Amino acid sequence: MNISVSFEAEKLPVAYRLAILSLVKECVKQGDEKAYQSYFGHRGPKPFAFSVYLNGFKLTGDQYHISGFQLNLSSSDYGFLIPFLNGLQKTKIFQYKHYTFQRNLIHYLNEHVVRSSSIMIRTLSPILVEDADHRPLSPFDAAYNDELNQIMNRIASTLQKRPLIRPIRLAPISVKKSVIRESNETFEKAKNEHKTKSDFLYYTAYTGRFVLEGDPSDLNWMLQCGIGLRSSQGFGHFTLESEVKS
Repeated sequence: MNISVSFEAEKLPVAYRLAILSLVKECVKQGDEKAYQSYFGHRGPKPFAFSVYLNGFKLTGDQYHISGFQLNLSSSDYGFLIPFLNGLQKTKIFQYKHYTFQRNLIHYLNEHVVRSSSIMIRTLSPILVEDADHRPLSPFDAAYNDELNQIMNRIASTLQKRPLIRPIRLAPISVKKSVIRESNETFEKAKNEHKTKSDFLYYTAYTGRFVLEGDPSDLNWMLQCGIGLRSSQGFGHFTLESEVKS
């Protein structure tokens, strides 16, 4: 399922993905406390991906001044989606630190079932792929698809209880590099305990258009749950442009 939710807000932190993840978690918690503990009471991949579109944004220092934002979220796991949607519908105002978000309309987007083994995709949020030493990889690196397959096999084994049906291949068509300033709960704790002097984590990821090849079942799953690392933290969300006919 793909949903889009509009919010009124005047500001967002530059590391806004952590704020949006906090909002998602709060919705699930409000919808079903047991489901919240099941999905967020441990480390590991989560069965959703999201991206954010900022309306009329202007970056000043470490804040975006905006006229609102749109949250796009997808998941194939109704055990997650139903509590999330219940909590979303129950709650009108969200608070993250000193930022306030007011929920407006919820839209349910059309679904398309992929039947081809090759699709043209466009990123909604940057795709992040790193090697075992946490070094970022470019889609033009020789090792990129090998590392991507290792990542997606680990995630599929956790979320789908099976590895990918066959290896995938992600080929860049028109892409650009994005260096993302972000944070997470572990990093926030380290900052509060003065264990790091940096204000942000930095991720090197890639946006644009790609051809994604693989088994149709895996392609449909990735359309819902994202591709690459940290998809539940605002990376690797993408949309289908077209199927590539053989």
